[in-house]
Amino acid sequence: MKKAAVIILFLLCSLTFTNLYADTPPGHIAISPPFFELSLGSKPINESIRMVNLKKEPIKVKVEVYNWTMDEKNEVKVIPGTSQSLEQWMLINPLSFTVEPAGTQIIRFSIRPRTKPDPGEHHAMIFLTEQLPDSLETKKNAIKVLFRYGMAVYADTDPVKKSSTLASLTCDKGASMLKAEISNTGNIRTRLKGNYTIWKAGTFPGFKAMTDYINKPKTEKKPDGLLDSGALNSAPVLAGQRRTVITPIGTRDNKAGNFVVAVKGMLDDKPVEKLFP
Repeated sequence: MKKAAVIILFLLCSLTFTNLYADTPPGHIAISPPFFELSLGSKPINESIRMVNLKKEPIKVKVEVYNWTMDEKNEVKVIPGTSQSLEQWMLINPLSFTVEPAGTQIIRFSIRPRTKPDPGEHHAMIFLTEQLPDSLETKKNAIKVLFRYGMAVYADTDPVKKSSTLASLTCDKGASMLKAEISNTGNIRTRLKGNYTIWKAGTFPGFKAMTDYINKPKTEKKPDGLLDSGALNSAPVLAGQRRTVITPIGTRDNKAGNFVVAVKGMLDDKPVEKLFP
């Protein structure tokens, strides 16, 4: 029996899907790309993942692939595969490996459909899970933080249909959050992409000026009146789903309410602009 206490650190890359695309995620690894969006036809697809070990010790990793969906809380949920789910058509090599300190491992995968893909999205989640080192198998009172990184793979087959609706977009200043209710009646995922900014009351310069600021280097001075800014939560809403996507915003220090929140983004090809006084 293992004596070490183990803490598993879950990094569901696109997946809790709250913009966790860091160069060095917790667990001291670097993985690229963060996810895949591919076109799936009759020919095989070959891709690769690059993992770098930034720790000062070797890491043992296990690779698994599953079918998945997003539950009501916008969290990844593993579900049984079907004849049309992508993981049924994937071959991955290697399935386990050890990476030395400062070393790199390439994980290759191919997609070879066994049946004709239906139109629309097919997806899978590749999990890279760190295994307990042999040196800790018998140690007592040892604490080890392990990572589990989930990488989404999307493969789309023509004809693709994008059809989404922003049913509502609200701002709860007291709870410091934006809520976007999105309905997806298409056959591939949709995302609300964009940014929010928070301004002192009476200083919002308009959406064009907001866009100009967002596109500038972060090292430049903030415009007068700007309190905070950030990216919207771009969690995917899968085909056939209706979900509420929440973006935490930095209004906790502005309880007096003398500020406005501006949101600018895109849902598929539809622009979104809204100002909350």
